Amino acid sequence: MICGTLILAGSLMALQKPANKAAPATATERVTLRDGSVVLGLVTAVSTGPRGAVELLVRRDWAESHLKTWAGKWSRAIEAGSKLAARQRRERLGAWRGERAASAPADDRIVAWIDQELKRLDDPAFTARTALMPVHLSRSDVRGLFRQPPLNTRLLQLGWLCGLPEVETMPLEDLKDALEGRGFAVDGNQTPSLAGLLPLFPEPALSWLGRRAATELAVDSDLRVIRYQNMVLPDLKTGQALDRLNVSSALAEVAKLFDPEQGKEDPLVSTLKKVGDRGRVGALVTQLDIPADMSQATIEATMWVRVGGDRWVPFVTRSVSVRPDELPAEAGRNLVADPQVQSAFSLVEALGLGTIPPEFKQRSLKMGATTEKALGVARAAISQDLNTLMLPIFENPSGDRGGDRQPGKP
Repeated sequence: MICGTLILAGSLMALQKPANKAAPATATERVTLRDGSVVLGLVTAVSTGPRGAVELLVRRDWAESHLKTWAGKWSRAIEAGSKLAARQRRERLGAWRGERAASAPADDRIVAWIDQELKRLDDPAFTARTALMPVHLSRSDVRGLFRQPPLNTRLLQLGWLCGLPEVETMPLEDLKDALEGRGFAVDGNQTPSLAGLLPLFPEPALSWLGRRAATELAVDSDLRVIRYQNMVLPDLKTGQALDRLNVSSALAEVAKLFDPEQGKEDPLVSTLKKVGDRGRVGALVTQLDIPADMSQATIEATMWVRVGGDRWVPFVTRSVSVRPDELPAEAGRNLVADPQVQSAFSLVEALGLGTIPPEFKQRSLKMGATTEKALGVARAAISQDLNTLMLPIFENPSGDRGGDRQPGKP
């Protein structure tokens, strides 16, 4: 009897469904709709209020496999604006090529990319189907929302760019392994551009000029300048000695600081005019602000955009302030032998301002390290902005669709 009871109990236990295990963690974000459907993708914006909405990016193949009805609706909404956007893009690319080609080298990357884009815009298949779909969901459509930390959403975007199958449901650890196998740093902080996977949409003129400016800055090294007080000098980030910046020009600029007439005309105006005369619409100005008491270093990096004629407007700005007391006591000692620092001290003495006392040199070196740190943080931040804005000129022509939307802004 006891054996029979044990056998019966064992049989019943075998028939029972095992306890549900927790679903493996993934990198995707989830939006639960009112009808119970779940959308997997990347949420790019959430707005509240009576007209609130959720904006997200969804992989087209996934949507057509799992949410066929919704996918059809989203696809029709995209097609409505794609033809107009393609016509707008042709006109803008043609104008850009005309302005740039006159002063660009024969092998200019941007001109070559423009030519490729113009050919592809003549292909109807170019705008018919893209890997990602920007989706707009009204407040009444959404019942729930699950977000991921930025590190995970970055992995999702890398998975999309690599074309990994079913990346939306891939366990997080498997996704990391797959990306590492393709040479990506899974713990990085650079957000990839998804522009080549997105459809074209009409956009305001200023937004287009911002993209064009960011793209020019990625190719043209002479569009970056450093501004300190009333001096504007080329921004060379290669660690070259100061004399490589043309010391005679630097002496002339410093001498102007002692000229009572200086300051009547902003030197940045003439600098930007020269950029505009070459058909460029972008310039990156990194301004250094160090007060007389050397209490802190403030770096403001701004991308300026030419919106017509000689009229320039700031488009995106990053500002960072660092105080010397935030750095270790030994900070700046490694700068003693730096050729730029030696050139700077020689420059001051060449102006007849006398020999610099050792204690002032040490304080200046500490301030140099402070400025170096602030400069690094500001440059990293503005570089991320520019990478997000720029057009996909470095992508494989056969693997991207030349979309023009920012990640997070469908």
